[in-house]
Amino acid sequence: MRLPTDRRRFETELVNDLWQSDCMHGPRIIHEGKLRKSYLFAIINDHSRLIPHAQFYLAENLESYRDCLLQALEKRGLPRRLYVDNGSAFRSNRLKYACARLGVALLHSAPYTPEGRGKIERFFRTVRMQLIPLLAENLSLEKLNEQLHTWLDGDYHQRIHSTTGQTPLQRYLAHLSLLRSAPKDLHDYFRVPVRRKVDKDRSVTVNGKLFEAPVGLIGKHVTLLYHPHDPQRVEVLFEEQSQGFLIPLNSGVNSRVRRVARQDSELVAPPGPPVAPTYHGGSLFQKGSTP
Repeated sequence: MRLPTDRRRFETELVNDLWQSDCMHGPRIIHEGKLRKSYLFAIINDHSRLIPHAQFYLAENLESYRDCLLQALEKRGLPRRLYVDNGSAFRSNRLKYACARLGVALLHSAPYTPEGRGKIERFFRTVRMQLIPLLAENLSLEKLNEQLHTWLDGDYHQRIHSTTGQTPLQRYLAHLSLLRSAPKDLHDYFRVPVRRKVDKDRSVTVNGKLFEAPVGLIGKHVTLLYHPHDPQRVEVLFEEQSQGFLIPLNSGVNSRVRRVARQDSELVAPPGPPVAPTYHGGSLFQKGSTP
């Protein structure tokens, strides 16, 4: 006979010690004249039951969850641990890398065991029982989120919780001195990371485009970071230390660079009328300037 699993109710002692997060299938909405399904991503503070952020989206994917998590971090600071499901939106290398650099331990529950995320599941049950029945039919995504946030701020966060004996907001505000604020460049922590080896000609390829790296990185394995919406701006890291930003490879300029052993490269003027130089001393990153 198989013994039942030993499961115990728990609560962390400090605010922002643990956040639980998951996704719930929401009501159908009208988007661009069509009926679409919505998805609610939400994050709950384990100790206080406060919701750092929750929002309905049109897709259950990484980009939706990334947007939800970024807003939660900006508003409520950094948690020490983030406990999530095993869905594809929570298992990307991009999320793992961002959490590691922020000092947030990313934890995944065992497959098919939602019991470990009991608090976020109970929050979703509250949403289904108290918010969803109040919604009008055929709402837009914008109106749906407006009603969600009005309900969170005016009702859920102000109501005394049956377990804690306090409102989620009161319990959260009682530990403000313990909070870690998010860095100002928070969005840069969520760039796409890729590993590359710098070729002998200093080139690396990102999304099919060639870039040049500093001479000192030739033959080294590096991490390249970029935003999907700005793939031309690529930062290069070696042993987790920034080495600046890569520049797109310009074969025309490189054809006029004379390599001198153990010295800086020098630019060879092309034949014909004088042309204003665009490349100085073979240096990729000029001192005192930002690429």
